[in-house]
Amino acid sequence: MAVGDMTATTMATYLPEVWSSLVNVSYHTAVVLADLMDRRWEPELGVGKGDTVNIPAFTQKGRSYVNKRATFGTGAALTFNYITEGQIQLKADQMAIYAFRMPVEMSAQSMAKYEKLLVDSAGPSIAEQVDYELASDNTNGLDAFTTYVVGADNVDVTDDVILEAETNLNNVNAPLDGRFFAMSPATRASLMQIEVIRNQLYNKSVGNLEGSKGQGYMGKIYTLDCYMSNNLEAGTSGKKNAIWHQFAIAFAEQQSVKIEKGLNIADGLFNEYAAYNVYGFKQIKETFGNEVDGK
Repeated sequence: MAVGDMTATTMATYLPEVWSSLVNVSYHTAVVLADLMDRRWEPELGVGKGDTVNIPAFTQKGRSYVNKRATFGTGAALTFNYITEGQIQLKADQMAIYAFRMPVEMSAQSMAKYEKLLVDSAGPSIAEQVDYELASDNTNGLDAFTTYVVGADNVDVTDDVILEAETNLNNVNAPLDGRFFAMSPATRASLMQIEVIRNQLYNKSVGNLEGSKGQGYMGKIYTLDCYMSNNLEAGTSGKKNAIWHQFAIAFAEQQSVKIEKGLNIADGLFNEYAAYNVYGFKQIKETFGNEVDGK
C-alpha cells in the first residue's frame, strides 16, 4: 500500500489534455511595398498576354534643347535636336510558391480548421516574399538605389537625412505626389524622438491616421507618405530604409495568388495544396530613389 498524497504524477492517467478550438495565430509582418510601386503596366501583362512589356523610354527635355532667336525679327536657320530613345523591358519572370501536403488519414483526423488556416496563410506568406524581394533585390529593388545613399548604417536617421533625400528627388524633378518613405521599426523609433517629425506624423490627431493608405501607413513627413516595414534589407548592422518616387520601380502581378488542390495516389495518398503567383518588377528610374541607411 502506497502512503502519501496524490500528486500530478500519480494522477497523470486521469488528467486529460484538452486541445482548444481557439487558435493562437502567429501574424506575419505587414506587407506594404508592392502597392507603392509603379503598376501602370499591369493591365498589359494579364494572363495569356505573354511574358514581357516593352516600355518605351522617354527622357524629359529641358532648356538645353531650346534655342533663342539671335536677332528678333530676322529669320535664321533652326537648330534641330537629335534624340534617340531606348526601351525598358518589364518581364513577368518570377513565381512564388507555397505548398504543403498531408496523408489523407491526417486530413480526416486533424482539427477541421487546421487545413483552412494553412490555406489562408498562403496569400500573406507569398505577399511577404514579394515584399522582401522588392526591398532586397540589388538589381531592381529598393536595394538597387546607388546614386543617392544618405544616412549611416546603424545610426539614427535625422531630419537632415530626410531633407537630403527629398532634395535629391527635387533635383531630378521627381513629381511631388507619389513619394514614399519605407522605414524599419527602429528607424521609426529614431524619428519619433524628433519633435518636428512627430508633429508632422500626427498633425491631425494621435491614433487617427488615414485608413485609405493601407497597412503599414504611418503618416506624412514633408512630401513623403511614410510606411513601416519589417522586410527591409539589412545593412552591416542596421537597416536599409528607402525614400523614392513611385516611378522608380515598375511592378506587375500577372497571376494573383491562386490555390490548387489535388490527391496524389502514386506517392501514397496525400492531399496536396499549392498556392502561387506570377509577377515581375524592374527598376525604371534609378535616380528617383535614395537608400537611407539607419537602424
